[in-house]
Amino acid sequence: MTTNIDTIAYLFLILSCFYFILLSAVYVGLNRLKTPGEKHVFSISIVVAARDEEKRIMPCLQSLEKLDYPDDKFEIIFVDDHSSDNTAEVIGSYCNKHQNWKVVYLDKKSTQLRGKKNALQNGISRAKGEIIFTTDADCIVPSNWLKIMSGYFKPGVTMVLGYSPLIYSKKFYFRLLQFDNLFSAIASAATAKLGYPFTSVGRNMAYRKNAYENVGGFLSLKKFRSGDDIHLTGRFRYNNDGFIDFCAEEETFVKTHIPSTDLEVFQQQIRKNSKTFQLSGWSIAVMLKILFYYFLLFAIPIILPSWLTIWFILLVIKFLMEFISLKKAAKIFKQNNLIPIIPLMQIIYPFYIIIFSIIGTFQFYHWKK
Repeated sequence: MTTNIDTIAYLFLILSCFYFILLSAVYVGLNRLKTPGEKHVFSISIVVAARDEEKRIMPCLQSLEKLDYPDDKFEIIFVDDHSSDNTAEVIGSYCNKHQNWKVVYLDKKSTQLRGKKNALQNGISRAKGEIIFTTDADCIVPSNWLKIMSGYFKPGVTMVLGYSPLIYSKKFYFRLLQFDNLFSAIASAATAKLGYPFTSVGRNMAYRKNAYENVGGFLSLKKFRSGDDIHLTGRFRYNNDGFIDFCAEEETFVKTHIPSTDLEVFQQQIRKNSKTFQLSGWSIAVMLKILFYYFLLFAIPIILPSWLTIWFILLVIKFLMEFISLKKAAKIFKQNNLIPIIPLMQIIYPFYIIIFSIIGTFQFYHWKK
């Protein structure tokens, strides 16, 4: 019994060191976020998938009208994915006003792809641009979005990831969602700058069309129920024929609303965390180590009270290292209002992410009916 307890104790020490190294790597990755200071004028295709967005798409359409980029160098392709409301009519009225806007109507469901991936695949197949930009129908894009993010496509860069902050909501859990969104941005930005992009968000993403085709596009992801953004990023990483960069400039932040109902928010969080154990073997191994580290973090004071002093010292180191990276990220992504509540979130968030990761594994969710 003593031997087993000692093994657990030393395993906790090893996992603590692993976690601290991981936190140090995150800080290094965040420090590597740089502005390229270059300008490139590419031909660009923006692809927006929409289903039943009549009540939410207007701000997106209005923001797209304000894009500061040569009209003859970009097009916007909307894909109406079997909307049962007036989404198609709303989009169509805007497309009639712009020669470089068009809408694709999907009249039947694909037998190969499900949900949003099918809509994006159809839109991209019709795209003429060298660079594909994607966002969601309920997002608001900044006017300099194309101009600045395209500057990151220097030779050798095949994909550029971006940040998408949440628009303020009065819902009592908004700060938790905001912190979760910041955490996702850290995971995306830091790992991209370390050369192993771990995650991404499809509402602010760009990639070379030829690279997209080389990795097989969304057709190569048909086995996955969701995760068009994360899994596509994984395909680019696995193909290893170019660099994936991250743009953290405020003028490229694509704002988005949280879902309108509590049930939709719940579904979104399940869907988001359903990809936790569908990633690469290396990524899953890291996630499992972190989850086991947190299990031991909670268990050590109970099963090994003699280690309480060491446990407390390691806990303090953990909180300090986390706080340093989280505070830096909050400043980078202009979420300074989160800084005062970071200590509270350091306590709450691990439980939150573990619970939704477990629920998400069973994939009890849908994109839209």
